[in-house]
Amino acid sequence: MKRPGPDSDNDDDKAWLALLKGIYEVAETFPDDTVFIGGIAVYLHSVASGLTPTLLERSHDADLYISLLAYDDLRSIETVTSNPRLRKKQFIKYGMDYDVYLEHNNNLLVSYADIVAGSSVIDRVRVASLEHLLVLKLMALAGRSGTPKGPKDERDVIRIVLLLKRQGVVRARLERYFTADMARTLDQLSHSQEFVTLARGNLHEARTLRDAYTAMLAKRTLTMKSSRRRP
Repeated sequence: MKRPGPDSDNDDDKAWLALLKGIYEVAETFPDDTVFIGGIAVYLHSVASGLTPTLLERSHDADLYISLLAYDDLRSIETVTSNPRLRKKQFIKYGMDYDVYLEHNNNLLVSYADIVAGSSVIDRVRVASLEHLLVLKLMALAGRSGTPKGPKDERDVIRIVLLLKRQGVVRARLERYFTADMARTLDQLSHSQEFVTLARGNLHEARTLRDAYTAMLAKRTLTMKSSRRRP
């Protein structure tokens, strides 16, 4: 991942560099107790896997999962506020928003312990596994479909599936959390217009991406027969 460099005249570039700067600082302060999830984790996996640059997409904020012990330390260096409705914490660093999901006190489907166990470090930043990101992204999409954030969630799910096609699936990370509703959502996304968005309007490339996505689903390694309904 590109390290923050000289100031840019472009506001989007400045915001991106500010976000990266903050992410690196948080990751280096809490290397073992904080795992980044959400779009920034998908971006890091995409870069590390050599996904074509046209498929990369920057995030406008950061989401992280943190242990109770590290959270006490985080509060001593950042001004953290609560969002009781969404059961998460928040803070602003270098003008960018961070959503904080606290161990044992959040509405995320995947447990903190499992997220940490499946995580890896990419460019000094600990990120959730692709399998756990898929579950979390499908969970987010279920609650944000039809909202302005819905299309980005769709694109991230497609990216994750394409990345899993490249590097394989650790089924044990999915079996505990994957649901029949998630399987249906994956099937429905094979018809998403976001393939065209990912391909920057190139219909031939969009068809290639869609074919790769549907080929992965056809293997049934994601839409498993053992998929269960979420309670």
